[in-house]
Order: sequence, then structure tokens, then C-alpha cells
Amino acid sequence: MLIIKKRTIVIVILTFLCTVIHAQDMLQGTVMEYNDEKQLTPVVGAVLQWENSSVGTVTDINGTFKIEKIGESNQLIVRYFTYQNDTIFIQKDQKELEVVLLKAHQLNEISVEATRQGSYISVKPILTTVLSADGLRKAACCNLSESFDNTVAVDVEYADAVTGAKQISMLGLAGIYNQILLENTPFIRLLSHQFGLSFVPGVWMEAISIAKGTSSVTNGYEGMTGQINIDYKKPEKNQERFFLNLFTNSMGKGEINLNTRIKIKEHLSTMFLLHTEGQFAKLDLNRDSFLDLPLNYQVNAMNRWDYDKPGKFEGRTLVSYLWEDRVGGQKNFSPRRRDETVYGLRIRTDKFNVITKNGFLLPGHHESIGTILSFTYHQNLSYFGLKDYNAKQLSGYANILYSNRYGKSERHKFTAGGSFQVDILNENMLHVTDDISRIKSEYIEMVPGIFTEYSYSIDEKFVLMGGLRFDYNFYYNMLFWTPRLHLKWVPYRDGAIRLSAGKGYRTAHVLVENMSLLINNRTFIFPSELKPEEAYNGGVSFVQSFDMKGGKSKFSVDYFYTTFVNQMIIDLDRSPQRVYVYHLNDKMNKGKSYSHSFQAELTLYPLKRFELIMAYRFNDVWQTTGEDLQPKALMSPHKALLNISYATKFEKWKFNLTVQYNSSMRFPNTQNNPEPYRLPKQSPDYFIVNAQITKKYKTLEIYLGGENLLNYKQKNPILSADNPFGDYFDASMLYAPITGIMGYVGINWKFF
Repeated sequence: MLIIKKRTIVIVILTFLCTVIHAQDMLQGTVMEYNDEKQLTPVVGAVLQWENSSVGTVTDINGTFKIEKIGESNQLIVRYFTYQNDTIFIQKDQKELEVVLLKAHQLNEISVEATRQGSYISVKPILTTVLSADGLRKAACCNLSESFDNTVAVDVEYADAVTGAKQISMLGLAGIYNQILLENTPFIRLLSHQFGLSFVPGVWMEAISIAKGTSSVTNGYEGMTGQINIDYKKPEKNQERFFLNLFTNSMGKGEINLNTRIKIKEHLSTMFLLHTEGQFAKLDLNRDSFLDLPLNYQVNAMNRWDYDKPGKFEGRTLVSYLWEDRVGGQKNFSPRRRDETVYGLRIRTDKFNVITKNGFLLPGHHESIGTILSFTYHQNLSYFGLKDYNAKQLSGYANILYSNRYGKSERHKFTAGGSFQVDILNENMLHVTDDISRIKSEYIEMVPGIFTEYSYSIDEKFVLMGGLRFDYNFYYNMLFWTPRLHLKWVPYRDGAIRLSAGKGYRTAHVLVENMSLLINNRTFIFPSELKPEEAYNGGVSFVQSFDMKGGKSKFSVDYFYTTFVNQMIIDLDRSPQRVYVYHLNDKMNKGKSYSHSFQAELTLYPLKRFELIMAYRFNDVWQTTGEDLQPKALMSPHKALLNISYATKFEKWKFNLTVQYNSSMRFPNTQNNPEPYRLPKQSPDYFIVNAQITKKYKTLEIYLGGENLLNYKQKNPILSADNPFGDYFDASMLYAPITGIMGYVGINWKFF
């Protein structure tokens, strides 16, 4: 009866989405620039944003844009890298605008100062927060896992106390239920789940889009709780001929990042990006004999090409290769010697990836066909103590989309297409002292699919978007049907309501997604058959903007509910010596799994160039484990954030301070362990404080900062650290940092 009621909630949301229609003023136009031949060409990726507001948009491949008006008349800021910010007064009845950008050096010292926001909410019907390059530079942001310090929408934590891996969660659920894309192409999947966040260098990124709830059906049937889309620097709009970043911290880590842009000819340009890093120092600050951070060496390189023929087609191709060698365990461990006296781990990674995206313009005004192709090779060679785990992944992805607008004022948009995903995963796990403990599998999954999506909009004040896709999974011999619906309604100026509902599926890969559990001496108990995971998600949000002395501020609040029809349960509660793996509803378990997630955020501009963010989120996540319905383990229900940012005139100096509060969380049951190896039922709560100062020169930026300034560390993060080959050794019970204060310094050097 309760399950019927929960599904009724989703059905009610779906029904409510079709109730209202309203109209609003929109401004549309183009942004152009002069090329080397003094010809006007479209500017792709220019940012247009109302002054002192969080409402903004970005120009598309044709340099066109459409933005919602927020006042009878207002100032529209146009920003584009290496061009002077331009502020334009928009008349009350103005509907169209053409902008021609002038390079900064052509302005003869005349400058326009604009408020630059680190994040803003997109005008899309799906609730999407965009972290801009300015927002990403508030902290060191060495990789994707360190890019969410100033938001409570995404939680980041260490997966264990030995490997150094970080994982994310959204809406209180693990990051595996969130789809991570690279420029709208599936990117972090399968073998990348454990360390993939560290495979995305921070200085390569120019924006991150965080969408809550189910996303568009054009991107697939996964993404039950949200979607994170990463945008890298692009040669057609990034004007850095050469960029160099040097970084080091007090923990013995160093990084070198560089990229260079080369314009081959008109409409053809390329960019080379290189990232190298190393963790060189052996640290054991808590003196438990284990390295607090593994020794780590990584080389990551990418070459991308952007090309177009105006009015015909345009495309992008990215080729990347990554190599990493990670060594951890006890401080006196050497990978040259492996035995039962010293615990060590080593993880060697090779990853090769190709993505090509191409769009072809058809005779219709907004008619086009787009194609996306990608290929991934990923090899993982690793061992954890006396366990060997080797895996190899081959993945291919193809997506073709047809899109067109029609009707009066082009209010109707229709998109349809097909996709094909193939994954080949070979896994081999062996306990070197016991051949019986061998697990060997070859997994081949092929999923062809078709989809269609329709949206109806009235000047972006009312947008109704519904989509449906069908995918046939040959591995399960099962048809997936995925309906999704989104609504955006602006009942009055500066206020927006969004609703969403839909479902999603995914295939669980136990060892790949829980590699941190291989560190422990637990025995895995697997189910006799595998089933796909299936969940429904629904949500509602409200965003209100208002004026303050320093600019237009905003308040947002949202609520999302997720319920699982089937979920792969990783049960650490039944026994501290075993990992029970089973489905939500099978012979071992007749349970429930659901999540309530609430978030409120207030962004204020009390003074010019002064930003104050206060945010709070509450996750109420329950799951049946150990035969009891109980709160999800190692998940903090309450989190609060305070972020203060200030910049002097023309951003010569920038200051940033972030304070995070994380509430107490439940530990998995360890009461069957001997007394010295038991954990309390709940962890303590704690605060994290980070700060950064940046000094900006003409072509040089110097930044200095510190993380975890209160020096909070989890005590005894590893159970039975004195006997790592014993039955009670467990390094996965992590709730807080295990390293203390960390200082860092870095420089950004740009040549144009």
C-alpha cells in the first residue's frame, strides 16, 4: 500500500505539470566578432547575463542567444574571454539585439566593470546550476572532485583511508546514480567510477552544469538523480595562445598544467592540453603505519579539433590518453616486494578516449542533425594486500539526433533519434593464497535505443518538455521504457517554478563500483542472478530574484524524492566480516529504498563585488539492510555552507572564505567485532574551513590558500591497522578527512 502511495506522488507531479500556461518577454539576437580577415563571424560560448543578476545564457554554435527579460529595462552584460566586458542598455519593448565584440586592447584603456558571478541558474526547464570559470577559481580545484566546495548540491568524500579515491553523491544517493558527461557525451562510467573524478583536471574546465532530477531522454536512460556536464576549454573561443599553471601543496603534491591554441586556418583550430601530477611525500600523520595519501603519478593529455563550414556543418573531435600509477598501504611497503608481512596496494591505469561530435544544418531555419560517437579503452591492473584485481573495459557509444522548431513563433520543438551503447568488461579477482577465491567474468552489454522529445514554450516563461525513450538491453533480454517530463513556469517577474518527474535504469557492477571494499578482508556474497536497477524521481523547485545594493540576489529552494523499484544493495550491516550483495526485493531481502532531499540557498550581494552564499541541505535516505529499514550508512543528513567572496576593483585582488558543516552520520554495524575494533553507532559532526587569496596581474595570477584550517581529522580511520591481514581490518569506514591543515600556492600564466 505504501509503495502505491509513493508512486502516486510521482503520478501527481506528472499530472500537475500540464496545468498552466503564461507568457513573458524574451530578448534574442546574435554575438559576432571580426576574424583576422576583418569578416564578421559568430561567437560561440559568449556569456550574456543581466547585470547584478543570476539569470544568464550562452550563445550557441551560430552565435545566437535567447534570454528571459527580468525588468522593464535593464543592463545586459556580454562577456567573452580576452574581450572587454560590454554592458548594453535594453529598452522595455526591445526584442532583438546584435552585438559585435571588440578586443580589450582596442578600447584604449576604456574599461567596463561588471559583476562576475561564480554560479548562476540556467534558464532551462530542468533545474540546472552552472559553475562558471570564476566560481571554479575560488579554490585550488585541482580536479573535478575538488570543484564542489562551494555548493551543497553535490557531496564529495573519500571512499576509503588508503587509496585516496574521492566519490560524489547527489540527493543523498551515490554518484553512480548521477550521469557524468563530457560535453554531453557519457564519460565517467564503469572502471572510471572509482578514480574518474581525479581524471578531470581543474584547469581544463571552463564550466560545470549540475542538473538535479531526471534529465533529458536524449542523453540516455541513466541519470536517476541528476546529471553533471563538464565543458572543457575550446579552441574556437578560448584565446589563450599559451597557458601555464604550476601548483604545489604542503602535503608534497605538485602539478604542471599547460594548454596551447593553434589556429590552422579560418574555421579550423586545435588545442593541446597537458596535465601532470605527483604525490611525492610519504605521510603518516596519525602514526597508524599507513600512508595518509598514496604515492601517485599521473600524466593526462588531450588534443581537440574544432571545425566548421558556416551554414553547412560544424564539429569537434577530442582525443585523450591517461596514465596513472598509484601506490599505497603501509609506509614501509615497496611494490618491489610483496608478501604477507607488509600491506600494500598498487593501481595502474591506462585510459584512451575518442569523442567526435558533428552537426549538420538542414534547409529549415532551426532544422539540424547531430551525431555523437565515442570510444573508450580502460585497463586497470591492481592489487590490494593479497587480492589481485585486474579489469579491462571497451566501450562504444553512438547517438544521432534530429531537431527542428515549427509553429507560430517557433514555440514547438521536436527532437528524435537513436542511440547504441556497447560495453565489454572483463574482470579477474584472485586471492593469491587461495585459488578458490577466484572471481572471473566477461560482461558484454549491448543496448540499442530510440527516443523522442517534444517541448512547447511561450517565450521561455512557460516551457513544457516531455520525452520518452525505449531501449532494449540484450544482456537482460529486457525492454527499458523511460518517460520523463519537465515544466518551467514564471508566474511573475523574477520568480520561477520548476517541476520534474521521470524514471531511470542502470546496470550495477559490484566490484568496479565498490573497489574500496577490496581493501578490507571481507568476503563477498553475491546474488545468484543480476537484475537492472530501476527508480522513479520527482521534484519541485522555486527560484526568486530580488535587488540589493550590490546587485540582484536570489533565493532558491528545491525538494526531490527518489524511490527504487529495484536496487543492488551493498550490505555492510549483516556482518563486519562479509559484504552481502543482493537485490532490493529478492529471497534475502524484502525491503525499501528511498530518498527525500531538500535544499535552500540564499545568494546575496550587499555591496558591489561582494558575494555571500548561505546554503542548507537535508537528505533523509532510508534503505533496508541487515533486515532492518534504517538510515543509509556513512551519509551526512545535514549539511550547511557559508561562502564569502570579495574582489577589489577590476578584480586585482580576490578573497574567498568557505565554511562547511557536516552532521553526524550512521556507521555500519560492527558490534560483532571484538571491543577494540567496534565503532560507535554515530560519528561526530564537524566543520571544514577553506580560504584563498588571489592576486591578478596583466597576464599572471598568483593564488595562495589553505584547506581544513580547523585541522579536523578522523581519529583511527582504519580498524585493526596493526593487523592488516587479520579478520577485522577495515579501511572503508570514513566519515571525515584523515589529513589536517593543507596549504597550497599556485600560479596561472597566460599569453594571448
